[in-house]
Amino acid sequence: MVRIHSFLLGALWAFVSAAQGTVYEIPSAVQNGTSQAQFTSTATGLDAPKVHPVNASAFDWWYFDVVSTDPTVVSSVVLTFFTSSQPAFPLLAPSESITVARIWVSFPNGTLWEASSDATGATVTAEGNTSSGIWHGTGFSWAATPAAGYLINIDAPDAGVKGTISFKSVAPGHYPCGPVEAGQNLEVGPHIGWANAVPDAASVVDLNIGGSRLAFKGTGYHDKNWSDQIFTTNVASWYWGHGRIGPYSIVWFDFLDLTGTEFVSAYASKDDKIVAASCTLGSIKVRPTGQNATYPPGISTGNPSGYHIDLDLGAHGKLEVDVSVLAATIPLNPTYARSVGNMSGSLVPLKGRATTGLTGTALFEQFKLT
Repeated sequence: MVRIHSFLLGALWAFVSAAQGTVYEIPSAVQNGTSQAQFTSTATGLDAPKVHPVNASAFDWWYFDVVSTDPTVVSSVVLTFFTSSQPAFPLLAPSESITVARIWVSFPNGTLWEASSDATGATVTAEGNTSSGIWHGTGFSWAATPAAGYLINIDAPDAGVKGTISFKSVAPGHYPCGPVEAGQNLEVGPHIGWANAVPDAASVVDLNIGGSRLAFKGTGYHDKNWSDQIFTTNVASWYWGHGRIGPYSIVWFDFLDLTGTEFVSAYASKDDKIVAASCTLGSIKVRPTGQNATYPPGISTGNPSGYHIDLDLGAHGKLEVDVSVLAATIPLNPTYARSVGNMSGSLVPLKGRATTGLTGTALFEQFKLT
């Protein structure tokens, strides 16, 4: 028996509880009323919508990426399923729809390509801690099961792209301060929610883009962000990224709000088990290195050529990582940069000799809004 919950706004927003999970119908228009955002986890629903309804000041999105594990090439794909107005997240292009699918691609030779498509509405089905989504009229969708992982299907002739992207998780999901369990804090910064369903995955990309094929294997990733307030109200800058270095899957977040207060989130896993998951200051420190290594970063400062990361692994010691920018994956932007790069590092144990020579690839970004 299907039960419709009493969460209807003008008959446009609804969620339905059914045998296959909870189905959320998200309209393409900005909704009136006060947005309610979830900032404490429950037993399930990690990848479910977190803002109801999406008004002009709120946003909620599902983010996926893959970066090649070959350190000599710059192949990458980023795909974001937005439910946000442009005023709520100013880096979006103006649109009459808040349900927008956007894809960015970097080819092996460094050529950049991107496209976006406005949906007539979206359907997200949350089952357990996975989800599936359809951005209607765009040709972009994803589906997931705990056994098979996530699969993005694209058949978008208007955007000029067709194909699939698969994600088979190799690392447990987490929240900003700890593992996936009820009662966890979901704020990585003030009014900025974050849930990382897939910190690392064995991924396969097979796309046809305007008649050119892009096919590669890489490190995949999937998370989501949300807020009940305009993005620039709470974010001055952040460094975020993920990658696989040696036997470790790592995710970093180092965030400054408008008062200059620092917030962090540290994550590392090994052999599909969490080694570190914390939002305590000191659990991770990310700082720019090389060219334009100004901290805190500002709009007038250029983008750095690298980053240094100290990640506390508790009883395992400390992971020291240097990230070098290999190539930008979006055109130059004074407030936002996304790049692919190579990592080198060492594990410094509490006792004994360090393990050196750890290497890997990463995809990472920087916001600097003040």
